[in-house]
Amino acid sequence: MPGHLPPLRHLCLLVLTLVLTGCYDAPVLTLTGSTMGTTWSLKGPGLTKATRRLIQTHLDAREALLSHWRPDSELSRFNQSRSTDWQPVPVALVQVVQLARHIAQQTEGALDITLAPVIEQYGFAPSFSDQPAVTGWQHLEERLDPPALRKKVPNLRLNVSSVTEGFVVDELVALLKQQGHRDFLLEVGGELAAIGHAPRGGLWQIGVQSPDATPGSSVQTLPLYDQCAATSGSYRQRRGEHSHLIDPRTKKPIAHSLVSVTVLHESCALADGFATALMVLGPQEGRRIAEKQGLRVLWIEEHP
Repeated sequence: MPGHLPPLRHLCLLVLTLVLTGCYDAPVLTLTGSTMGTTWSLKGPGLTKATRRLIQTHLDAREALLSHWRPDSELSRFNQSRSTDWQPVPVALVQVVQLARHIAQQTEGALDITLAPVIEQYGFAPSFSDQPAVTGWQHLEERLDPPALRKKVPNLRLNVSSVTEGFVVDELVALLKQQGHRDFLLEVGGELAAIGHAPRGGLWQIGVQSPDATPGSSVQTLPLYDQCAATSGSYRQRRGEHSHLIDPRTKKPIAHSLVSVTVLHESCALADGFATALMVLGPQEGRRIAEKQGLRVLWIEEHP
């Protein structure tokens, strides 16, 4: 059953960040870097310069594939094409589309990666096209063998940012495990994977903290073992009064009392996508879908 926090009575909680809490009496190394307009970090024992190169190289490759900010990315090239034939693309791009479609199906269409033109219209992404907006899952097809995407209408454009960070976290977890790492905390753009044990052998402690809280304090602490946490919030990106989250049903930014949603899941990709979809749905419909899907969710609302 999904959990929840009591509703906030004031508008003081405008930002939610995931911070690390706990005691470290064993040496823990930290690696950091930049990717996709945000940052990444990795904490754990046995990390080396080679580990950092592995992480950064993979993230650079995924940015070149999935970025909607780069006009030369594989995604942008697909968006700029007006062909309605099957277009060969890397398999990872097809997997991201399939992931997003799965979440859309499980949330009654609350996640829609074809909303790129609307997102651009509100100024939350660059536009590399002056073609009129066309949106809707019904205009997109994908296949894995061979990997390809097909637009049914020439002006369809995709924005996969709602699942990109979670997708790459899952990939990096697999890569790190292949290198023999068993205990680590990985974060990309605020999406987290807590794998194995914390330094003292217990669970990783993830604190949900408000910006006006004193250092080290949190709204709630989440103990995690081999789990991921992903947060979506209306506070993260705004243009004036507009949230960056667009409701596919209205084609407008969301406007409700839900400030943020944190989803816990074994898959960071699913946690990431579901968090976005639940934020779009709002407090009532979101809770209904979360319960139906058996999701573990932390809800934060604002009330006058």
